[in-house]
Amino acid sequence: MEEPTETSWAKMSSDQGESVENEVTRDKMSQFWREHSSQASIEEMMLDDAAKELSKDELPEILSLLPGIEGKTILELGAGIGRYTAPLAQQAKHVTAVDFMEPFIRKNEEVNGHHKNVRFMQADVTKLEMPPKSFDIVFSNWLMMYLSDAEVQALAEKVLTWLKDDGIFFFRESCFHPCGNRAGSFNPTNYRKPSDYDSLIQSAGIPIPGDNGGVMHFGFEIQLAKSVETYIKARKNANQFCWITKKRRLQQGTAHNG
Repeated sequence: MEEPTETSWAKMSSDQGESVENEVTRDKMSQFWREHSSQASIEEMMLDDAAKELSKDELPEILSLLPGIEGKTILELGAGIGRYTAPLAQQAKHVTAVDFMEPFIRKNEEVNGHHKNVRFMQADVTKLEMPPKSFDIVFSNWLMMYLSDAEVQALAEKVLTWLKDDGIFFFRESCFHPCGNRAGSFNPTNYRKPSDYDSLIQSAGIPIPGDNGGVMHFGFEIQLAKSVETYIKARKNANQFCWITKKRRLQQGTAHNG
């Protein structure tokens, strides 16, 4: 067996450091959401006392941005209490609703369990595994702001694997600062710039074995990036951003580094 080289030691040290950083992030986010999930209410989910009023306009606006979902298989990450689970299930062929917090996903199943085309899962998305090419759409609402940069990129690469060819990844995040009034003094959320998400998503890429022993490379193409109009009108807050990205085969030699 060969002795570890200086380069291999450096990589091992870097990997261990990243792993520790990710665990610290998970612990902080778990603590944050334990403090905001005791009632499993819409106000806790949206971290806003005016959540019910905001949701009346925000929910249909977000849904209107999605490409046709009728008959599609959808993976909903950060599904929470099911604000989006129900309308997605009403049109989709199947929805897999995943959330990290047990009170939220339990409430979701309690409210939406009558939809027989929904599977409810309590799971950490950073450890989630799904079959390759099993979803037409991956839908995420306020999720990646609770992940480290390394976790965002790792998740994006998993999503590329889970999506069928030309599949859609929709995500929405709070940028720059909080949007609600319930975050509290302890708030470890990552309020990135929209350009940070552009870079993280566009730098994700995966190789997939092709015909004749070749390798095909896939990445994301950003098709839409915009502010959520509801928050501009209600709060004069243009920092709620959403993205529609598409899984695309990259041309050989194409740079894909954001």
